[in-house]
Amino acid sequence: MTATASPVLLQDLAERFAKAHAAFVDAVRSAIAENVTNPALANTPGFLGWQTNALPLLERQNATVQHAWVLFQIGETQTIPAVAAEQRHLAKQLDGRPMDFAGPALAQKLDRLETAVVVAASRLCSAAGIP
Repeated sequence: MTATASPVLLQDLAERFAKAHAAFVDAVRSAIAENVTNPALANTPGFLGWQTNALPLLERQNATVQHAWVLFQIGETQTIPAVAAEQRHLAKQLDGRPMDFAGPALAQKLDRLETAVVVAASRLCSAAGIP
């Protein structure tokens, strides 16, 4: 990997990626917490899939992203672009999971946040020279 951007730009992009990922995971977690007592949603296969599979996966991935961001802040700049390279495919990892698992209003928000993660990851990879 050969960085093609300035360190300041890489830091900005790495921070945006870490924040976008955290925001998406927080929104999924909140959507589940807010609707877990609503039997019309909580007992659906889509909701249960997010609650039991997707959220734990996203939380593990977010822990990795946040750790990579901390490493970046102390000078280890290789990890976060590598993690971002994996997260460019977040939409594919979640393919088949309906974003409307917690209702249509939240689906649009979750879709925007997921897109923000993918875009931030792609921009970081591009700036870091990862094809």
